[in-house]
Amino acid sequence: MPMTRRAAAVRWAIVAGLVVLLEATTRTGLVDRSLMVPPSEILARLASIVPTGQFAADGARTITTILVAFAVGLVLGIPLGVFLWRIPAAGRILEPFIVTGYAMPTLLFYPVLLAVMGLNAGPIILIAASMSLVPIALTTMVALNSIKPILHKVANSLNASPSQYYVKVLLPAATPLVFPGVKLGFIYAVIGTIAMEFILAAQGIGFRAGFYYRELNTADMWAYITVVVVLSVIVNSILTWLEKRIRRDML
Repeated sequence: MPMTRRAAAVRWAIVAGLVVLLEATTRTGLVDRSLMVPPSEILARLASIVPTGQFAADGARTITTILVAFAVGLVLGIPLGVFLWRIPAAGRILEPFIVTGYAMPTLLFYPVLLAVMGLNAGPIILIAASMSLVPIALTTMVALNSIKPILHKVANSLNASPSQYYVKVLLPAATPLVFPGVKLGFIYAVIGTIAMEFILAAQGIGFRAGFYYRELNTADMWAYITVVVVLSVIVNSILTWLEKRIRRDML
């Protein structure tokens, strides 16, 4: 059996074992129902929740917010990374501020954004986009700095135009190193959106999980948490596949 298939089999075995363990401990009362319900009950609740219009509206709101936040982070993050690489002095000056902003809980700015933008998806998109932007920008800068000098010399010797220089030389050379930052940016857009919805929103998958938590409805809360887990696994699987594909094509 190939190593990748063996690793996948082990992962699925761990997941199955964890599900069986949770089923047994919740059914026997070792884990209180106020904390966790049996996985079989969670699946039953999912089967009744997913076909509803409420779930469709929540899912559409969350997915739209994630995609918009990621798009903003991508559109701003890559040019920012290019700017920090192109002007090293700016990179040295601005990088500490960017990293500090990355470590700062952006949730603190929500009251200000709420007063400026109102009670809508805007503040959540802005905060999730800011979380997505930083890893994309920093990874882009690092990737461009890692390009071999010979490639720059070849472009100059061939009198490449600025557009040819960026499209034919920098983009192919930097993409395999930029993509992990893009992947991380998407993941942070998901995290930021779900976390903000859980605490502050009036709609969305994160909001619904937080709502049922406050209502002490453990079964429905875990059903929506399961949706978040499944969504995260799907996103990570797609991005991992794309990363492998890009690396293979660039070789």
